[in-house]
Amino acid sequence: MSEAKLLKVDLCCGIRKPEGFVGVDHFPGENVDLVADLNERFPFEDNSVDLLRAHDAIEHLPDRIHTMNEIWRVCKPGATADIFVPSTDGRGAFQDPTHVSYWNINSFMYYSVDYPQTLELCRRYGFQGAFRIKQIFNIGDASGVVHVQAVLEAVK
Repeated sequence: MSEAKLLKVDLCCGIRKPEGFVGVDHFPGENVDLVADLNERFPFEDNSVDLLRAHDAIEHLPDRIHTMNEIWRVCKPGATADIFVPSTDGRGAFQDPTHVSYWNINSFMYYSVDYPQTLELCRRYGFQGAFRIKQIFNIGDASGVVHVQAVLEAVK
């Protein structure tokens, strides 16, 4: 499939939407293509997204299982979910008053076929999907903010 035909989505795009992406945000703005409440059903069909980017996004969504279910639902089989989220291993997760869910590297074990025991536990909590961890690491800065960069592949 040509690069131009790929559906690339940027959740909580704000003012930083990358070129070629469909920008989704709760608030209207110049780079926002779709205004949506991501606490509800994401505004995409099942298995429609080739690349989902969620940079500084999912920490603003309170229901982590709903968030990961929706990311998995909209991703095509083999699609990439590129998540960049403040980690509880640094102060960034807690310093912003709009952060309502908290993540670290171990959080992604619950959604991954790479960790079958925690995935099974998460399924008991209502998670319906599965991802494979392609890359995961912490990125820190001089201010004490640490982010998790998780690149996941949708398994369907």
